[in-house]
Amino acid sequence: MNSISTAERVHVGDLEMYAEVRGSGPALLLVPGAGGDGDQYGEVADLLATDRTVITYDRRSNSRTSRPDAWAATTIDQQADDAVGLLVELGLAPAAVFGNSTGALIALSAALRHPTWVHRALVHEPTLMSVLADPEGALASVQPVIAGGMEQGGLPGGAEAFLRFAAGVGYDRLPDDAVSRILGNSEVLFQAEFGSFASWAPDPADVTGSPVDITVMTGEETAPFFAEAARWIAARRGTVVVTAPGGHMGFLEDPVAFAAVVAALLP
Repeated sequence: MNSISTAERVHVGDLEMYAEVRGSGPALLLVPGAGGDGDQYGEVADLLATDRTVITYDRRSNSRTSRPDAWAATTIDQQADDAVGLLVELGLAPAAVFGNSTGALIALSAALRHPTWVHRALVHEPTLMSVLADPEGALASVQPVIAGGMEQGGLPGGAEAFLRFAAGVGYDRLPDDAVSRILGNSEVLFQAEFGSFASWAPDPADVTGSPVDITVMTGEETAPFFAEAARWIAARRGTVVVTAPGGHMGFLEDPVAFAAVVAALLP
């Protein structure tokens, strides 16, 4: 395994962002989904850094990245601007960007908004609720899980239940300190991100016309609504959906196999 080359705090707009940089070569940014903590990608980042520069980071107001004063809301597009701003400040743009779940939406938005700085986007298990035939039904599958967790442990309990639901058997591979930070991000997750991220709707014409190479991925054990969202994006790109090992967070379940699939999709 590679060690972290640098752990940096980078000023991006109104943020002091925490980032870790591994390896050398073409740049690849890994965008975290719910919980916002970059360490969920630790194992797969080490594997991918054998022949490229891999950047992981904590998203706005999550974990080791700062929370601006009086900040109470965010959007997918703001998160995309943060991600690209980080790449620029690190001197690693243009880059490829990978995102999982809500991180996939951020990666897609980054590609649509900043084609100068993002030359390739890998969009894995996108939570693109706005394009589903039955978005309420999709959300209904997870709401009881969150509610049950909150009944037992408040917002952190809801975050833990949600993370266990999303990660499946991969949950036990998450570092303990990352889990602790993610549970500490529960207020951000439920009060600032959850509703805003679920309502994000890209312009179909922008998805179709983007000059960026956009690859859509789902897990072998994906849920129907993730597959539906992935097909919606792929149909507008005229491409097929690529299947990756595992479930929603397959990079935790089998990082070696997952890294091999991602590496094969990159130049």
